[in-house]
Amino acid sequence: MSAIGTVTEKQEQLHGMALGGIGTGSVEIRQNGSLEDWEIFNLGLWASSDPKKYHKEDLPEYDQDVLPFYVRTKQEGREPVVRKLSHGKKIGGFRSVMYSFLKNVETIRWTPDFPICHMEYEDPGLPVELKAEFMSPFVPHDAKTSGMPGFYVNFRVKNKTMDTVEVSLMGTLKNPVNRGLADRKLKNTVKSTGGRTTLLMESTSDRKAEQNGSMALSVVGGNPSYIKGDYGEFFGAYVLGGAFGSSEESCLFDFRDLGELPNLGWEEADEELCIADMEAFKDVSETKINKMLESVKKLASGYRPWKRLTQVRPDILETAEGKREFLGILLRQYRSLEEMPCGGFGDGALCSKVVLAPGESREVTFLVNWHFPHHVSPENCYVGHRYTCWCQNAEDAAAYLADNGEEIRRRVRMFSEALQNCSAPAEFTRNWVIQLSTLVKCSWWAENGDFGIWEGLGSCGFHTMDISYYGSYMILALFPELQLRQMEMGIRFQREDGRVHHFFRPDFEHVDQGYDRVDMNPQFVLMVCRDYMWTGDREYLKRMWEPVVKAMASTEKLDGDGDGLPDHDTRANTYDAWRFRGIPSYIAGLWLAALTAAVNLAEEMREEKLADHWREILAKGKESFKKLWNGEYFSLWVDGEERDECLMSGQLDAAWYCKVMGIPGYVEDEYISKVLNQVWKHNYTEESGLINASYPEGKKPTLYTYGNVQVESNWSGIELALSGMYLEMGEFERARAIAANVDRRYVQAGRIFNHEECGGHYYRPLAAWTLMLSLSGFRYEREKAAVTIAPKQETLTAPWFTPYGYGVLKVTKDRVELSVLDGNIEVKKLQVWQSCRPERLTAGGVETAFEREENSIRPAESITLNSGEALVLCLSTAGAGGL
Repeated sequence: MSAIGTVTEKQEQLHGMALGGIGTGSVEIRQNGSLEDWEIFNLGLWASSDPKKYHKEDLPEYDQDVLPFYVRTKQEGREPVVRKLSHGKKIGGFRSVMYSFLKNVETIRWTPDFPICHMEYEDPGLPVELKAEFMSPFVPHDAKTSGMPGFYVNFRVKNKTMDTVEVSLMGTLKNPVNRGLADRKLKNTVKSTGGRTTLLMESTSDRKAEQNGSMALSVVGGNPSYIKGDYGEFFGAYVLGGAFGSSEESCLFDFRDLGELPNLGWEEADEELCIADMEAFKDVSETKINKMLESVKKLASGYRPWKRLTQVRPDILETAEGKREFLGILLRQYRSLEEMPCGGFGDGALCSKVVLAPGESREVTFLVNWHFPHHVSPENCYVGHRYTCWCQNAEDAAAYLADNGEEIRRRVRMFSEALQNCSAPAEFTRNWVIQLSTLVKCSWWAENGDFGIWEGLGSCGFHTMDISYYGSYMILALFPELQLRQMEMGIRFQREDGRVHHFFRPDFEHVDQGYDRVDMNPQFVLMVCRDYMWTGDREYLKRMWEPVVKAMASTEKLDGDGDGLPDHDTRANTYDAWRFRGIPSYIAGLWLAALTAAVNLAEEMREEKLADHWREILAKGKESFKKLWNGEYFSLWVDGEERDECLMSGQLDAAWYCKVMGIPGYVEDEYISKVLNQVWKHNYTEESGLINASYPEGKKPTLYTYGNVQVESNWSGIELALSGMYLEMGEFERARAIAANVDRRYVQAGRIFNHEECGGHYYRPLAAWTLMLSLSGFRYEREKAAVTIAPKQETLTAPWFTPYGYGVLKVTKDRVELSVLDGNIEVKKLQVWQSCRPERLTAGGVETAFEREENSIRPAESITLNSGEALVLCLSTAGAGGL
């Protein structure tokens, strides 16, 4: 029998949920309770694809115990209980196995529901229930709040005993300002205002270094105490030895004994105490010794040993020799600490104490904020941060989040709950919730308003056209101005021949030379059309119109025989290892979908001549597209008499896009169903998931397709898009299987927050957002105020989002309820599924007249629903369901 019992190991999640604001950099909250990957200093992979080459390596010694939290409880007549609220991966810091009053909390329950990570801490020694919310200020349609640099840590503690319990919560913060640089010139201050106590770390240096800025730790609630600034090792532990014995020194002893901090600490390091030659110290005058001793006593790390000595041998400090000896011990210790890597003065801590009656609950909120404005690209172009337009330092960000905290937290919680208010299987919901973390993890938002997301963290570039095509639905729904901005940024780099850019790199002033990719022009046109349909922003359409015309004309030139389809120079595309030839089904489909979108845009612009021209090409192209059909699916490509019969999973990618946009497709549903059947048969298994392509038995392979690096691989962004396509075609269980397979694969890899393709934390999987649209069949066209609802289950609850509001949709076979949680939605037309007949309409609780048009209605007057209001449509069914 084992002496320790059996330990069950499961794959640890290697990455945490991102915390922070859009474009601010981020911090991850990990399953072990620790805050890691502090990518907020304009350094590391967040800042550059090659940090070492461009001298942008991450901060040194900033990967362990950066901001640990502790709890201490005390009941009358019992010794205090102290727990660290995280589990360590490395040995270091306080020697808790030698001083065992400090233990790691026994159990941590980690539930990451972006933008909130729920933590529950359980320990048989604690007389309280303790929970926390690690929360980003992520509020849909409020880009300023969502772009604030920081996050909340909301602790809720409940007394579960019949005794009064003192509860203290403490966070200790390593100072990052100018870390790794000489002459940091640190300055720490503590300010209390409006119930908020803030420890602000900054520098008096005007050095234009990435890590020069400010950091703030604040607390709201309870009775606050602090250590303003001290030597870093004091927040762990060290041994102080000398003529008066040896002692273990740490702020954690007083935290245990008193449940509070001593309200001590320097604002700036006392340079007079930095004596390089300790031999010369014996000649320092008694007057100066007394002055230096008073300065040392202002440090918690100096006051504690002084207090120890005065309690036992006060006579020693009554003599000049005793003072000199004691001070010398401390100065030698501080000098040794300063010589350690990244050692020295500057770290700090905040604590809050509450007293709980039996059964009582209280909340204590910590805020973590930063302000590091010197964001410069590897090309030495100034990028900056949007948050500098609103905040002069980290305290300003703390003030904004604290002063508006109640409302922000309410709206964040409402958003988090809405995201998961879905009756469909959880594998759909989890995918769109998880991918939101990438929006915080990988985004830049420049001071001038430019915006982009890394294709993969530190990989490729920003706003990669063929990846934004998949991933930008989420951005458009939540922060439409950012999606429109990145699209308009791109047209600055459109070539005269109409080719659009591939990606921005290494900043927003430079692009790569990937103009040869022929899928990007049609994708660009589709995105412009989608953006306009969702936002109704005519000024945006006007600005994008000429680039759309140029992009269409450029792709039209790829049609050498006039059959309406591109047939030469079609090799390069997002599947960049494949070497397409002739007419590829994937490229041809995108072109036909773009023609449909362009016709829509031309009609909006009253450009009838162009609209007619594109209609003519579309009619020819749709007919010609049939030549790609091989009887079972569409060939990968056709080039004269030659064909590549590879079965590509995403061959009808553009048909999926048309359905999600709500525009007519280019291929009949009958063909789509046949293709999806073949994809399911040959390209999907439970073990391998959905691969990009295969050659069915008997199909002759071509060299550059067969076995290439991308054919048998899983691209989760493509898998999630295909899951949506199966939903659109009524194949619910197959859609569910694919979504579940992706979810399970990344759980077992320990990478739920880090999907891989061309780099980690990849942008394409944000396509998971479209699963929400496909489940509910919710579509919205702003200019026409037209809502479509076509749920894929007879009874469904699901969230809905537009660029102007969001809420919850509830559907049964005889009732539709569209409720608004935030923002608003205007409705002039409502279309529902074909097997029902609208009978009665109420809006905001008031019955409303309407005109019936088959399975749609037009209210007698336009309806605008605001927060807290709902539209209810009662139905009579005709036939058997048909959902």
